[in-house]
Amino acid sequence: MNWLEVEQTLIAITAQRLVELSCPFCEGDCTPICYSYSRWKRASVFELLSGRNLHGVMKAAQGDKISTRYRTLKDVINKGIALGYIQESEYERLVYDDESS
Repeated sequence: MNWLEVEQTLIAITAQRLVELSCPFCEGDCTPICYSYSRWKRASVFELLSGRNLHGVMKAAQGDKISTRYRTLKDVINKGIALGYIQESEYERLVYDDESS
């Protein structure tokens, strides 16, 4: 199978993680009062490659020097941490860093 066949077959690629949310009222572990409000304790975080971004990543994988910019899981999780919805410990658990290997 060559790259052209793969590129014509793919519509999109997604990566997803399930993150533990921080309670905005308790700032951490929830009290029984929070549980009675039926607040969601988890949320899904997605990274989606499609269209031009997918095409750019496919070209880069073939060795072409094309730079693409898209929202990665790392970006979305960092934003959640900055806004206080996700604890910093979740970052280490959920984000795979290529540079560390």
